[in-house]
Amino acid sequence: MSRIKMSRARGLAAAGAVVALALSGCAAGGAAGGGEEVEPAESGEVVWWGWTPDTPVAERYIAAFNEEYPDIKVTYKNFENVDFRNAIVPALDSGTGPDIFNLSPAGGSPDTYGGYALDLEPLAADVLGSDWESKFAGGYAEQLRASDGRLVSMPLGGMAAGFLWVNQDILDEAGTQAPTDYDSWVDACEKISAIGKTCYTMGAGGEDTFPTEMFHSIANSVDPEWFIKAATGEAQWDDPQGIEVLEILQKMRDDGIIAANALDGPQYPLANEAFMKGEAAMVQMGFWYTQYAEAESCKTAMEGAGVSNATCFVQLPAEFPDVAGKGNGSAYFGEADYGLAINADSENIGAAKTFLSWLTMSEAGQQHVANALDLLPALQGVTPAWDEIALVDDAVQRPAIEKLIADSAATTQSRQWQTHEKTLDAIVLAMQQVLDPSIDKSIEDIAAEMQAGSEPTDIGK
Repeated sequence: MSRIKMSRARGLAAAGAVVALALSGCAAGGAAGGGEEVEPAESGEVVWWGWTPDTPVAERYIAAFNEEYPDIKVTYKNFENVDFRNAIVPALDSGTGPDIFNLSPAGGSPDTYGGYALDLEPLAADVLGSDWESKFAGGYAEQLRASDGRLVSMPLGGMAAGFLWVNQDILDEAGTQAPTDYDSWVDACEKISAIGKTCYTMGAGGEDTFPTEMFHSIANSVDPEWFIKAATGEAQWDDPQGIEVLEILQKMRDDGIIAANALDGPQYPLANEAFMKGEAAMVQMGFWYTQYAEAESCKTAMEGAGVSNATCFVQLPAEFPDVAGKGNGSAYFGEADYGLAINADSENIGAAKTFLSWLTMSEAGQQHVANALDLLPALQGVTPAWDEIALVDDAVQRPAIEKLIADSAATTQSRQWQTHEKTLDAIVLAMQQVLDPSIDKSIEDIAAEMQAGSEPTDIGK
């Protein structure tokens, strides 16, 4: 990871000063097509679309922004993942799209959506200086460039995945612990089922790509290097490692680790609601789930899942069990989660630049990102201000979250950045066929179809 050459305090102070200077420019002017030349504005309206963050988190960001820029009205619209993918291109094509929209590195998204976005590198240089890229966590800016080199999205924060979240209250009631290998997972599930709870909830139905994280985690237990090799064409999905991954998945289904209703819906809302209602002891979600360790966010999420008079439980991160039993464990994988893109046809580019710059490139904005426990801040050196964060059980959760932050920041394996969208879809289809007991296909045939339906990338090679 690259580092700020100045000391942490001086570097962040300088970055904040440059942001303040850059955002004090004249109001926007000129046509939207010349967006690179439009100066940041101190008034206007901005519409922001995204599948994340949750609306309460976005509203906290906006409220903090408005303390400094009261004359810019920001409206946030939250979508489910698939709904966002289905809505954004038609809206941008028709001229009814948002001023700012989320754009991730996953599945070739910078090329898929980057044609609608401004090149943000000139803005980054104005705000943070010529060495702006070194101010961000390693690789984040690179991952959000289109193949033509344009920076089409400014990183808001990073994400890591490849681990579980557990309801510690359920584990305590069942007299068990977070599993560490396959046998201890089966044993934990038996004890959890005995008290009338679901052991592990998972939503693998629909088009969402969340199931690929389960596949990736199992793959890392089988062979820590194989998943990225297969994604980039140096290995094949029907190699022996791929066969073994699908066999373990099938065994997890047969042994009752994976809930029988896994194909009834996608991860959101199926698995999210089961966990937030306190019905399931474990779920696989990424770093963004850390936010629900915070008392207010936990209560809001439980109420959103339909719980009345919610009493928050203690949720903790847990490493993905070594299901292959080879001693590999299962390494975390991560990258820039998403960034903010500015619609090149927006009529509010000046105001959009001001909001985007504040949230992604100022210490003040990034501090709110850190405190939300939703992302790893994009700017280096920004960490949660724990005295401003009320966890459900600080003594238990804070040490675990601090370790999670450190481990997540140290990831060296990408999550979806190097994996083509067709490959992600092929993995999901393969998993659905393995989990569906009515499908009469061999594991070998399913793996061969997964290989045939995938498309390797040369990203990051």
